[in-house]
Amino acid sequence: MINLRKLLTAAGLMLLGLAAALVALTVVMMVAPRPFVGSTSYYDRLSRGVSQPIEYRNIDGDLFVALPGRVRPPESVETLASFTIAWDADGFREPAFPAVAYPVAVFGDSFTESVNTSSPYPDGLSALLGVGVRNYGYRAYGPREIAQAAAEVAGREPRRWLIYGYFSGNDLGDAVRPPKIDTRSPLAVWDALIARLSGRLVTAPPLTVNVTGQYDFPMPVIIGDKYYELAFLPYYLWWQIAPDEGFEASANWQVVSDTLDALTESVNTDACRLLMFIPTKEQLYYPYIYPSERRWLRGVGSVMVIEGGGRLAMRDAPYDELAESERMLHFTDQRDALARLAVEKGWQFLDLSVAFGEAVAQGELLYYPFDTHWNQAGHDLAAEVIAGYLRAHPECSV
Repeated sequence: MINLRKLLTAAGLMLLGLAAALVALTVVMMVAPRPFVGSTSYYDRLSRGVSQPIEYRNIDGDLFVALPGRVRPPESVETLASFTIAWDADGFREPAFPAVAYPVAVFGDSFTESVNTSSPYPDGLSALLGVGVRNYGYRAYGPREIAQAAAEVAGREPRRWLIYGYFSGNDLGDAVRPPKIDTRSPLAVWDALIARLSGRLVTAPPLTVNVTGQYDFPMPVIIGDKYYELAFLPYYLWWQIAPDEGFEASANWQVVSDTLDALTESVNTDACRLLMFIPTKEQLYYPYIYPSERRWLRGVGSVMVIEGGGRLAMRDAPYDELAESERMLHFTDQRDALARLAVEKGWQFLDLSVAFGEAVAQGELLYYPFDTHWNQAGHDLAAEVIAGYLRAHPECSV
């Protein structure tokens, strides 16, 4: 005859032991998460000392990931760029033109690192100027991570120029984002572990296809006799428009301001510092979107507000055709605020949207159709503009 009391006692002890083991594992993951969940910080650079062949295709655009099921896949798969990237022991992209010294140091995010072009603008700048230029950009970096990177590497040698490639689409939002994985939360570390384990079964994220066949993007863009079909990330556009109180009243802006101070402190005092405004594809191509399609963008319009704690947030605010011209006047709000900040902090300011806007008006395609980033033509133009600016300032001659 089965002794029910002993059976229940044994089962209870087993459950208690299992619970204790789960608690112990949770504590271990919270204290030392990396072996279990991998990188927990956006600052971690995961490509240290490796070389990787890249085949960038039209179906690899980040907008398929950012807007799952909303972007119609292209009819055929095409390779847009094929090359090899090497990252140094610090995890930064190795320069195409190695030099004894690097008087120019460029900091930024994925626009600067650029894993989908063979020659990012720091390399182009090096070729045009004939001097060493270090690319200290890294994907997903926001202002805080850029400040950390500068503290780590900017002061390793004297610099004539320190350049911050500020991307207006997400740098301001990334300034106050939560951690990549919050190791203070038991739920967060377990969620990350499960995601990592399940992710091992998939080599690449699948392309999400809308079964209804109805897509928001791409949209027809007509510039003179040029016709393009481009996908956009609408909230990159709404981030350009200041809240009623102004960007300067937000906690996000304070982080950007502090980042400029940190960059200044990271480098020799006689270095010239250049804050470079990188426009979004949405800003530049919006006026050329076919009017009937622009109506849809007006219907999903948003405005920026300042919430508790001073953080910027978006609120739905559709607008009609009559209000469109007024709205478009504010697409330069963030740029103008950044220019004011540069003056306040003693930085020089370069607005790439001027030259890029002129090129777009001539029908140039400077961004990948299904991606938020520049294509090679965009990087080449950026390098030319920056080189021209640096040559025009002989007091910081390189």
